[in-house]
Amino acid sequence: IRKMKKTLKWSLVMMLTVVGLTFASCSDDDDNTPTVGTVEDVIGDYTGKMTYAMAKSAASEEVPGVTLELGVKNDSINFDKFPFEALVKAIITDEEAANQIIEKVEKVEYKVGYKAEMNTAKDSVYLTLDPKPLAIDLGEGVAVNVTITAADKASYSVNEKNLKFNLKATEAKMGELNMLPTPIALSFDMKKK
Repeated sequence: IRKMKKTLKWSLVMMLTVVGLTFASCSDDDDNTPTVGTVEDVIGDYTGKMTYAMAKSAASEEVPGVTLELGVKNDSINFDKFPFEALVKAIITDEEAANQIIEKVEKVEYKVGYKAEMNTAKDSVYLTLDPKPLAIDLGEGVAVNVTITAADKASYSVNEKNLKFNLKATEAKMGELNMLPTPIALSFDMKKK
């Protein structure tokens, strides 16, 4: 009887060990499974950097940039504070006058519409952007209307939670006069919070 109890005890210990290893190996498999995304995965709040470059800029120059936040809803990318400062400095070459305008304007809200689609692997969302003109109200009845375009689709990596897109400011008009001497490329590299 003593021998039978001892055998039963060891059998129970071995059985519990095997069951424990089985559950442990299952959880490891789940961690390595790639995430299957949906178009809704792009929705959320982001923080990151916008870099901008003038068309004439030399490749060796450091590309200026600014840190910003934005939100993505089910049909638009929303900027509570669009980084308009580079546009103002490109339009108004007098640095002191440009800084006065930037200080006066404070913030510009902007929205870029989009249509989303998943890639075949279901690990990225592609956004076809539909930017409208950006209006910068300078006060006293003066406004600058900036034409914004998007040649490429934006992309959101589901696993990395990274949104990248490019916009281009092609014109900045006060009335009928284009004040932007050369287009400005705006590149956004954003990480979901």
